[in-house]
Amino acid sequence: MPRVVEFRLTVRLLLLALLALLPPSLARAQTVQPVTLELHTTSDDVEIAFGGLDFRVVKSSVESANGATQVTGRPLHVKKQPWDTTPLTLRAELLVTPTDAPLAVKLTRGCPGETRLVLKAAGRVALDQTWRDDATAPPAKPPRKAAKPAPASKPAAAKPVERGPKEYTLPLRADKLLTAAPLPRKAFEPMVLAYHYGWYGRPDGLAKEWLHWNPKVADHASTNTPQLGWYDSADPKIVRQQIAWAQEAGIDGFILSWWTPWDRKVLAELLKQADAKRFAVSLYLEVAASPQDLHKQLEEVAALAKEHPSFLRVDGKPVVFLYGRILYALGHDGLREGLRDTNVFTIGDALEPKTFSLLDGAGWYMALDVPDQQREQLVNLQRTARLNDKLLVASVAPGYDDTHIRSPGRVDQRLGGQFYESMWAAAKLADWVVITSWNEWHEGSDIEPSAEYGKQYIDLTRKLADRWRK
Repeated sequence: MPRVVEFRLTVRLLLLALLALLPPSLARAQTVQPVTLELHTTSDDVEIAFGGLDFRVVKSSVESANGATQVTGRPLHVKKQPWDTTPLTLRAELLVTPTDAPLAVKLTRGCPGETRLVLKAAGRVALDQTWRDDATAPPAKPPRKAAKPAPASKPAAAKPVERGPKEYTLPLRADKLLTAAPLPRKAFEPMVLAYHYGWYGRPDGLAKEWLHWNPKVADHASTNTPQLGWYDSADPKIVRQQIAWAQEAGIDGFILSWWTPWDRKVLAELLKQADAKRFAVSLYLEVAASPQDLHKQLEEVAALAKEHPSFLRVDGKPVVFLYGRILYALGHDGLREGLRDTNVFTIGDALEPKTFSLLDGAGWYMALDVPDQQREQLVNLQRTARLNDKLLVASVAPGYDDTHIRSPGRVDQRLGGQFYESMWAAAKLADWVVITSWNEWHEGSDIEPSAEYGKQYIDLTRKLADRWRK
């Protein structure tokens, strides 16, 4: 075995062993707590940031005679006109969750005036600190014309004028700040789903042509060989067998890749059979040309879902997954516009909290990094999910090999199932698990039975899904 592969396998096995010691109930423990912040200041500019804490402002109020005051939320920032010493009071209710960094508060303030910061938890004061400056006015402007020299005399001591912002960092004590009872978080029913690709067709099937593969062409873009042969995705017998295998593997539903008009034919057959089998179906929107296009697609999904009990729902809303390409192409403002007034539960490939804030849940399509990096990404997303009562999704993959469609491509060996197991171990932090993939044969991430692996990954998925749900 090559040393690089051996090292990666060792890392994965070590992490797997460590995570196996972490009970799922503890991994999903809620650590969000309320903290009250009060800021009393006459300074013209105050910014408050935290170390060791992620936070969300639930409610805030400002008392000030100066209507020009600006207050923003991350970090907390109060800004007035330069040298404005009008008294101001900011009160904010925060939800906080700890990170791995040292616990501290960093305050940056303009030089004039006085600033007092008070933090309270569980009704008790955790911090009460005041900063003062002597300077109360900006430096005097020089006269336009030179004044007549004054008679020589002993110069008076110049009053110092403080310039520029000052920074202060104070350590915080967890036993004082993190003392409130953790708040309950919305409970999401654990789900195991799999990305499903319905883009395959053959001449003697409903497609009437070869789609996405053609066995008559050498190296026809399939890493492994389907046990069902080079099938047509809309074939009722194929769909029936795929659902049966998925349920055998402990999978609750498919997320169908949504690209072209052909996908509608596959979806019709998938929903027809899923309705009868109590098997969930969702869609993975891959392209949206504009905010209006996204909005239109989501409205169509909402209408379609009303006709099918199998369509996956959360809080009565049909669930739709959004590919990262859509999020990046539309940007924050475009995404917000596209989602406006839609009655759909959206989950996106969002690693940025700003993007996550617009969605109902987040994860990412595939994590092929070593498990400790995957776990770090999950931990970061988990904080945002906790603070905002949103759904957290982890992706798991059995391996990866796209060298049939890309050059030079990438290969992540399956390592006899160890690659897959290590990813499931890290997924204990998530509310849902999505398998990448059921049948993305081009990238070799398939768990559908194949000539190469038989039903190995059906059986392994069942074992790992049962372990994850405990």
